[in-house]
Amino acid sequence: MRRSLASAVLVLGLGVAALAPTQLAMSAPVPAPQDGVYDVLGKSWGVSPAEAKVRLDGEHTKASALDAAMGTANLDGAFFDASRRLVVNVHSAEAAEIAREHGLTPRTVARGEKALAKLQTQVQAMFDKSGSVQLQSIGADLPSDRLQVVLQPGKQSAKTAAVVKRLKAIPGVDVSTNDTALAMTADVIGGQIMDLVPGTNCSLGFSGTRNGNNVMLSAGHCVEGNPMVQNRSGVRLGVGIASRFRTGSPSVDMGLMDIDSNNIGRGYIDNRNGQTTRVTGSSKAPVGSTICKAGNTTGWTCGSITQYNLTVNYGGAGGSVTRTSGLARSTVCTEGGDSGGAYISGTVAQGMTSGGPNDGHDCGWNQGGNATGSYSFYQPVVDAASYYGVSLTLG
Repeated sequence: MRRSLASAVLVLGLGVAALAPTQLAMSAPVPAPQDGVYDVLGKSWGVSPAEAKVRLDGEHTKASALDAAMGTANLDGAFFDASRRLVVNVHSAEAAEIAREHGLTPRTVARGEKALAKLQTQVQAMFDKSGSVQLQSIGADLPSDRLQVVLQPGKQSAKTAAVVKRLKAIPGVDVSTNDTALAMTADVIGGQIMDLVPGTNCSLGFSGTRNGNNVMLSAGHCVEGNPMVQNRSGVRLGVGIASRFRTGSPSVDMGLMDIDSNNIGRGYIDNRNGQTTRVTGSSKAPVGSTICKAGNTTGWTCGSITQYNLTVNYGGAGGSVTRTSGLARSTVCTEGGDSGGAYISGTVAQGMTSGGPNDGHDCGWNQGGNATGSYSFYQPVVDAASYYGVSLTLG
């Protein structure tokens, strides 16, 4: 598997990632995009590629209906349930009727997405004031309509125990302790697909344009410090120009790479299985939506979206902690070196890998939906594109 990793080619939105001498970039043939995502998902689900496409298209149709209903009703969060129904939170009979008219399943809730977001801010402030450093992640779980607070492994300190005692008295808050630490998924190994001089590697994300200039959206920790970016052959692709990630400080894990003028950003990603998938747009698909990612360490792995707007505390060198907000969580398996890699739902861009559990798990290579038993966090591409003023390059 590792020999395959060393020789694999990754073009996550950058058509030049597999090119050799830079002077050949403009003359190299452009591969025709093929939507290979359906082949892998079909194998994972035990259905044909055509049937897998029908399922994903169905999810996107329901998500479009949700967008339409949001314009006329006060809906308060949505998610796909086990029966693949798109459930929406409502607080009135009128909103419930509008949801049904759009083919959605309404559910009256005690809290909802907006109230959980306010509760998240309140609980985060409690931890900040207490001085506890044992908070690992905090975010809303829409299906249960509750706020999930996850603590770092190990025995609770007196400060943490005091906060937890207060949290138990707040309706809608669940507190648990993880048995593993979290880590950002960038390895200090040179010569990989997105080689960041001097030595860290990540995975290429989504290409786009900003003020007429070719750029690539990435995880912020991949381009922190504005490194030079090379492909696996040592050919320069560009340079990091912006990052909202600051090791040891409150951060957002989004960043930007400038693509050199002699290189070309492409509107598709490499599925790592000999095929490519077009990028036809971007969104924040509803919780429960099917999602896959391409990365240089684990290839193509799939799962579903479980949460949005999480705040995660990543551990770092020397015991540093970096509070990272605005992340989404999924059941997609990732490992070190996958950071920055592209998450996509069908042909709709979703985000770039940020991190995951540091527990020694092995996702395998190109396991699609069979790479189970782990989870990952990613930076939603919609938020990064909006912040940096980037229009994604479409295929």
